[in-house]
Formats: sequence, structure tokens, C-alpha cells
Amino acid sequence: MTIARQAWLEVKYEGTDITEDLKPYLKSWTFTDNLSGQADDLQITLADKNQLWQDAWFPTEGAKITATIYQKNWQDDDQTNSLPLGSMEIDSIDVSYPPSEVTIQALSVPQSSALKGENKNRAWEKTKLSVVANDIASSAGVSLYYDVDDDPEYDRIEQTEQTDLSFIRKLCEDAGLALKVSDSQLVIFDEYNYEQADSVMTINRLTFPIKKYKGRATLNDTYKACRIKYRSPKGRKNYDYTYTPTNPPNTSRVLVLREQFDSLAEAERKAKKALRERNSKAWQFSLTIMAKLNLSASNVITLKNFGKFDGKWIITRVTHSQSGSGYETGLEFRLCLEGY
Repeated sequence: MTIARQAWLEVKYEGTDITEDLKPYLKSWTFTDNLSGQADDLQITLADKNQLWQDAWFPTEGAKITATIYQKNWQDDDQTNSLPLGSMEIDSIDVSYPPSEVTIQALSVPQSSALKGENKNRAWEKTKLSVVANDIASSAGVSLYYDVDDDPEYDRIEQTEQTDLSFIRKLCEDAGLALKVSDSQLVIFDEYNYEQADSVMTINRLTFPIKKYKGRATLNDTYKACRIKYRSPKGRKNYDYTYTPTNPPNTSRVLVLREQFDSLAEAERKAKKALRERNSKAWQFSLTIMAKLNLSASNVITLKNFGKFDGKWIITRVTHSQSGSGYETGLEFRLCLEGY
């Protein structure tokens, strides 16, 4: 006897399991896992013919939600697998008609937290990025996961009328690092290191069940090299450094920056990071497949039999969505860069 596949979303509202309460009204749900720069989010759409969710059952903004995706018999083995989505906070509730619906959105970065909800003024002397990040994480009541080989140093750094999140995000961008907040954790990492990881799976266009796909290659805002010029006030030296990767885009443009640095090693690091940030958007790909729980933003996959799009790609966004009994996974990638 064939056992039907099952998939469902378990939802706990302020610690209370409301999964069964949602079932009669649940139209669809979508969870988005982003690599960096954006909060993860969960959207739940409910049918509300009798306007219960718009009135007596209206959720509280800022309420805590924890959710888990479950799959049963997805591999024809009668096993149940799960993907915990972590803790999120209700950010918005939208109502619409016709038809009468309520959509609840919860984010991994709470509006009410110290990370996002308050402009601050403070300064650090003779410090490192990891120290600043740890101070910010501690004041927000979240943990820090600092997954970076180097640790940028600062003689003095000032936070002026900025939220903690916008301030630490800018520091990470300037250092060429990625930042993510997920499940009460501030994560800072180097995307280059993640791109060097082994591929977790191969998607072969000829054999893999793909619902749809789309690829894009562009030279817009891409550069073959990065040139940095700067006069150091400490050593009174004029620096002029150019970095060219081994496999640059097919363009003659050179990215010219004026950045502060006191050694050629530091100049090389900044040039590589700046060039990577621009050129990372040159090759992009997306596809939709049958639902898979074991893929996350930051995983590396291999595309095969997609012509010029064959190769190693890093996942920048994973979208899990279910409407009725239909459950699928959307993946967005960018090509792994070589050498920088």
C-alpha cells in the first residue's frame, strides 16, 4: 500500500501550540531563509470568512512565534523529518477582501529588540570588530557567532544616532563580511569561506525533477580589477595597489577606490572584498523543486547540464511554501567566485 506524502507547519504562539486551531483556516504559508542582509520571515495566510482573525482572534503585534516544518513519507519511507525555523516575532498583520483573508508576517529580527528599535550614540577605542559585535549582541540579549578568519581593527569607531543593527551591518559591509540575525543569534561570516565548502548536492537538469528555472548573466556593475589609492598619515606613504582576479569578468572596467590602509596586505584584502561585492551579482540563477528540508542559505550546490550555468553555486535564499497539499522549495543562487 502506498502511503501518501504529508507536509505541515507546526506553530506555537507565545509557547502555546496553535497548529490544530489554524488548520480550518490555513490557506498557505511561506518561510524565507536569507543568506545575509535581510531577516528571515514567515508568512501565514488565513481564510477569515467570519472575521474571527480580524477581531476576537486578532494576533498581537510583537508576539513570539516558533515554527517547525514537518514532512512525512517524503522519501517513500514512512519517516518524519523536520526543520525548526527558530523564534520569530510578529511584525505585521494584513487584512484583505475579497476574499476575506488575514496574513500574519513574523521576522527573525524583532522590531522591539535593542538591535532594531533604538538609535544610540557610543564609541570604541583601540578595538576589533568581534569586540564591537559582542557588545552589541550582549546588549540585545542575543548570542554572537563570529565565523571569520581575520578580525578588523579600529583606532576609534563611533556609533552616531544609529540602531545597533544598522551600525554593525555597515561595519560588516565595509569589511566585506556578511551578517545575519536568526533564532536569537547574531551571525557574522565570510561568504568566501562558505563558497569553498564541498557541494552538498548536484542538480542535473536531465535527471532532477525541476518545476522551473531561470538564469541570468550580466556585465552590469562588474569589474575586471580593483585599484586602491591612499596616502597614509602614519607612514606618510602614497599607496597605489591594483588587484586582478585570475578569472575576471569580460569587461575592461576597473573599480577605483580611495580607502584608508597602512599596509599592502590590508590593501589587498580591501580590494578583494570590494571587487567580490560588485562581481557577485554577475551570475544568478533560481529554480523551484519538490520540497527539500535539508537545503539552507549558505549551502553550495552544483548545477549540471545547464550549459554555461554549470558549476558551483552558493544558495542566497531558500523559500519553503505550501498551499493546500502542494509543497515546494524555491532556491536562489549566485556563482561561487574563484580566488577572491
